[in-house]
Amino acid sequence: MKYVLVFHANLNYAYLVPERYEFVIRSAYELILDTMREHFPGTKYVFEASGYTIEQIAEKTPDVLEKLKQAVAQGDCELMGSPYAHPMLPNFPMEDGLRSVEFSNRVYRKHFGFRPRSFWNPECGWRGFLPELVLRAGYRNLIGDFEAYSRSLDPDGRPLRPEIYAKEHSDDPAFYHFGFAFDLPGIERAIHFPFERIAGAEPGRLRVFLRTDRVAQFGVRFFMGMEGYTLEKYLALIRKYSEQAPGEPEGALIIFADDAEYVGTNGWFRLKYQNEPDHVFERTDDAQEKLISLVTECRKLGEFITFDEACNSLPALNDLLAFDDDSAWHGARASTWAATPMARLLRPWQDLVREKLKAVQHELDNDTVDRAWFHLTNSYNSDGQWPPTLPEAPHIVHPFNYAYCFDNLLAAELLAGGVDRSRLETDPAATVQEILGPQQELVLCKAGDNALVRQLIERSRDVASIRTSGAKVLYPSEYRVRADALVEARRLVGGIEIEKATTDLEET
Repeated sequence: MKYVLVFHANLNYAYLVPERYEFVIRSAYELILDTMREHFPGTKYVFEASGYTIEQIAEKTPDVLEKLKQAVAQGDCELMGSPYAHPMLPNFPMEDGLRSVEFSNRVYRKHFGFRPRSFWNPECGWRGFLPELVLRAGYRNLIGDFEAYSRSLDPDGRPLRPEIYAKEHSDDPAFYHFGFAFDLPGIERAIHFPFERIAGAEPGRLRVFLRTDRVAQFGVRFFMGMEGYTLEKYLALIRKYSEQAPGEPEGALIIFADDAEYVGTNGWFRLKYQNEPDHVFERTDDAQEKLISLVTECRKLGEFITFDEACNSLPALNDLLAFDDDSAWHGARASTWAATPMARLLRPWQDLVREKLKAVQHELDNDTVDRAWFHLTNSYNSDGQWPPTLPEAPHIVHPFNYAYCFDNLLAAELLAGGVDRSRLETDPAATVQEILGPQQELVLCKAGDNALVRQLIERSRDVASIRTSGAKVLYPSEYRVRADALVEARRLVGGIEIEKATTDLEET
C-alpha cells in the first residue's frame, strides 16, 4: 500500500487572529516542512494552502515560504490549491467560486510559477456544479470525502452504497456526525483508488480520491493526545485499511487529510472537546515526535506518494462517484455554514452588492471590477460566520473573523458605488442577541452575586444603540465591544460548558 499525507493550512481559521499568524506558521507549518526535510528527505507529502494563507506566509515569514518553495521544487512536496479565502463553495454562485479560485491561482503563479494540479474543496461541501467549477479553474484532481459519498444517492435516487447508506445516512442536519455504524472492511476499494466517473463531469477529465474520517480524524486526535488515540491504535487502523484483495493492484490510502494547525498547535481542540475557548492555537510540544514516529512506522509499510500520483498513477475505479447536494465532510451539511446567524445577516447584503456589481461592472475599469470581486468573494470566508450558535453548542463568532468578512464586503460595496441598504430586512440587534444570548445565560447561572460579571453581561446585552441607529448591517465595533464583555465575564466565572462533543470514532 502507498500512503498520502495532506496538510491543510488555513490562516483564515476561526479564532485565529493576525497577531498569532507567525506563531502558527512557525509552530505548525514550519515544523512540518523542517521535519520532512530533515528526517525524511525524498519522502513525499502534500501541503495545501489558500491564496490568503500563502500571502500571509510570504508577508510574515518569507523564510518559511522559501522552505515550502524548495520542498515543492525538489519534488518532495506537492502544493495543493484551494479558493482564496476559504469560502463554502456550494453556498454561493459558481461564478463567484471560480473568481475566488482564480485569485488563489494568481498567488500560486506569483510565488511558485505554476498553478497546482490538485484541489482542496473547503469542508468537502458539495453542489452539482463543483466538478465543472474545478475543471474550469484548471485543476484535474479533487479530494473528496468517503463518508459523504457512501451516504449519498446516485442521479437516479438510489443509494450509491446501500449497505452503508442503510446504517449511516441521516436526515438530521447535524453540526458534525462522526459515528460509524457500518464496519467498513479493510479492503474497501473506494479509499484505495481514484474515481474518474464523476457525476457532473465528462468521464476521464477529473479524478477524485477520497479521504475517510475513519482514518484522518483519528490522526487529528492522535496529534492532540486524546485519551485512547495512541500511535499503536493509529497504526493498527492504517494496517486494517491497507488490506487489499488477492490479485488487486497496489492502491493508496490517505492517512492524514485535515488541518495542518493540529500538527504543532492545539487548533480548536481544547475549545471543541474541553470547553476552553480561550485556549486555542497553543503549542503542542510533542508534535514533531509524533509526526516522526508516524511517518517512520508507515514507511515500513509502504511508500509515500503525492495526491496527484494517487490520482493518476493508480488504476481508476469504474464505479460512479456522486454526492448529495448540500453534503459536506464529518457528516455535516454545507447549508449549516449558510444558516449561522452571521451568515444570515451577511448574505442579503452580499446579494445586494453582487447585484449592483454585475449591473455596473461594464461602466468600471477592469482593476476596479477585479478588486470589487476580490473583496466580495473574500466576504464569503466561512470562518468569519462560524461556528453556528445552537442550544447544544452555544458558540459565539470571533470578532476578528467577523470583521474580516464585514470589511471585505464594505470595500466591495464602495468599489461598486454603494447599494440601497434600506432594501435589507436584516436585524443586527437581533443577530447579536441570538449569538451572545445563550452564553450570557450560562455565565449568569455561574455568576452568583459577582457584581462585575453581572455588569459585563449587562454591557454585552445592551443593544439599544444598534436598534436606535437604524443600521441594517452590524458594524464590527458594535459586535466586538459586546462579545469582548461576554468573554471577560465568562473568564471571571471560570468558563462554561459550550459543547458536549462526541469523541467516539469506533465502529459498532
